[in-house]
Formats: sequence, C-alpha cells, structure tokens
Amino acid sequence: MDGWAGHRLVRRILAGLVAGLMLSVVLWTGGLLPTLLVGAGCALVYALSRSGGRSVGRSGGGGQHGPPVRHRELLDRAEQQNRWAARGDSRGIYGPEGAELMKAVAPDPVVPPGDQLEVAEVVHSTPELEDLLTEQRPCWRYAAFVSVLVIRRAGVRSRLRDARMGFGRPSGESAAGNFEVSGFFTDRLADLSELVADVDDYMCSPAFREAFGDPHDERTADPAAIVQTANRLMDIHDRFLDLSERCRGVSVPADCTDLRRDFGLLTGLPLEGFHTFIEDFVVRVAESADVARYATGDVELDPVEFGIDDDHGLLTRVSSRLRQLG
Repeated sequence: MDGWAGHRLVRRILAGLVAGLMLSVVLWTGGLLPTLLVGAGCALVYALSRSGGRSVGRSGGGGQHGPPVRHRELLDRAEQQNRWAARGDSRGIYGPEGAELMKAVAPDPVVPPGDQLEVAEVVHSTPELEDLLTEQRPCWRYAAFVSVLVIRRAGVRSRLRDARMGFGRPSGESAAGNFEVSGFFTDRLADLSELVADVDDYMCSPAFREAFGDPHDERTADPAAIVQTANRLMDIHDRFLDLSERCRGVSVPADCTDLRRDFGLLTGLPLEGFHTFIEDFVVRVAESADVARYATGDVELDPVEFGIDDDHGLLTRVSSRLRQLG
C-alpha cells in the first residue's frame, strides 16, 4: 500500500518521440537559435558600450561618463542592430559585413512552405487512419499514434463516462463479510500497482522507441509498429477500465460501500491520466503542423507527459479503512 502511495508516474516519453516532437520537415537556416543569440548579443553590446564609456572616462580624463560622442555611437549601433534583428533583417544577426558575406554563401533565403504544405492531422476513424499511414505526410507518425488512442478511446466512451460518474453496474461478484471485503480490495490494490508498473515498463521499452525510428527522419518509422504500439498502450488503458468496473460493481455490505466508492475514485485516477495525455498529445500534433508550415529551422516543442496522480488523502483513507476491516 505505502509503496504504491509513494509512486508517482510522470514519464517524459523519449527525446525526439512523444517528448520532444522535434520536427525535421524544415531546413535549418538561422532560425530560432540565431534569433535568441542576437537578443543576447545586442544586450552584450549595450553593456559593453556603457562600460566602455566609463573606462574611457577614467583613463582619458573626459569626465565621469566619458566622451559623449563615442558613447552615443556605440549606443546607436546597438540600437540599430536590435531594430534589424526585430524585423528579421540578416544584418541584425551577422552585422552589415557579415550579412553581405552570407548572401554569397546562401544567396537564396529559406522561406517557410506556408499553408500549401499538407501536414498529417489526427483522425477519428479506421479508414482515415489507413489513408494517413499510406500518404505519410509530414508529422504522420505522431498523428498516427495519437489517432489510434483517440479511436480506441471513442470505443469505450460510455464506459469511461460511467467511471467518471462513479456508476457501478453489478458484476455478480460479492464480498459478504469484513474479511472478504478486505481481501477483495487488497487484491485489487495489488492489481492497480501492477498496472501502473506495466505502463512505466512499456513506455521505457526499446521496442516502444524503435517503432518511431530516427527522430530526424520520418522515413525510418514503421507504420505497423506505430499502430501496434498505440494499441498495446490502449490495451493497458482498457485493463485499468476493467479494474475500475470490477471495483465499482462488487456487492458489499452496507457499511462497506464507502470503501467501494473510494476504490472507484482510486481506480479512476489512471483513466484521468490517460485522458489528459491523449488530449495534450492531440494539441501538440496540431502545434507541430503549424511549426512545419511556418518555421525556418528545427524546433523542439514542449514535451507531452503521461502522469498518474497519487491522491494522498484518498490513499490514506483507503489504507485506514482496510486496516479497520482486516
């Protein structure tokens, strides 16, 4: 009991896979990184101009603040370069001389593909999924993975709704006395702990990572493996749902219904974790489509995390009640 209570599963799912969603559909050509460096560089130029003015003043006898002409020139240059950088002018990145040199090295600037680029999107039916896997548009592997999750979740939507409402359809199982009730729910707690560990182990397995191939090359991904990987993850989701229904559907004495209710809440936590993960993943795929259309360099999006919250108050209450019955 205490072992599971201390367990919090928050797994960043692999750099370049679910976690990073690094996109390689666009070319590198002075994108976000140079822009950030320019911002730091302009700040540095401004700081140096200020310290330079004071230094000249101390050594050259021009007063406390130094010669105002030299100081103003440095400030003007820093402000001009900052304005260039703000509007995407290459002189703001490389300086006037460097910008001319870069024109000789890369005369044709990289232009984002824009709206005309057709990017894979999350789909909601098996025929649409088959088309997605066949066409393999940019970002297809992540869109395919989460599409399987969305389709599988839709198939058990009414059961999930019952779980969120705390509704328990009688299952035919019964626990007549305190000893039986304690034994039944103690065993279900062990089942829950095992399933949580299964999610952790599965997402860390080499096969899970390998299905998506090289993060920078979508051609190395295996469509069949991606679909299988997503289906196996949803198989674990459905086992959580089965466990939740079993806990809510068991017949217990009237004075033990509070424990049955709490186990319904407890077994609902992993289902909520899956729901949040799927919804966040859908949003991230949509964001990746925008990046693919408008970015001019590799962009690493924020990670999508899978988490199962441990409600300490609920776990404490369940543990205390089991000790009373045992």
